[in-house]
Amino acid sequence: MKTADVKTLVQEVLDSLPKPYTHHVIDEAFSAIEKCPSWRARYDSLCSSLGRDVVNNWGGRWIALSLGKVGEQQVPSKMSTLIGSYSILDTDAKARKPNKDEALQLMSDYYKSHRSELPASVRDHRDLIVDLLMGGVTAEEAFSEALKSGT
Repeated sequence: MKTADVKTLVQEVLDSLPKPYTHHVIDEAFSAIEKCPSWRARYDSLCSSLGRDVVNNWGGRWIALSLGKVGEQQVPSKMSTLIGSYSILDTDAKARKPNKDEALQLMSDYYKSHRSELPASVRDHRDLIVDLLMGGVTAEEAFSEALKSGT
């Protein structure tokens, strides 16, 4: 996936932002990228390889998908000069549960990020993890629950 590095960057940024997120989380995330030299260097590198429009559009999309939110309307950016506009996200909307393909991707992403911390036996719980993810639990909770179950 060409935009996987964009997803990784915006997820790191989201993890650093105060919660609960506001409707303006996309603008806040790009503002944080702009202010942090290491994030800005990664952003600039991604723009060089993928193009600024791709990075910005997918950055906003990955933020919305990560939060299970939808855009309400497009507004001009007030916090970041990296983006011209962004979608205000409906932070009150109930998070959408992932479908099977999305759950498989969430499981894969979590596994890749935490491989060194997970026992090899976690592979035996693949179906349970996918079911839990499709039920709306976080990847961390799904892996933890699956390992506790021991079945």
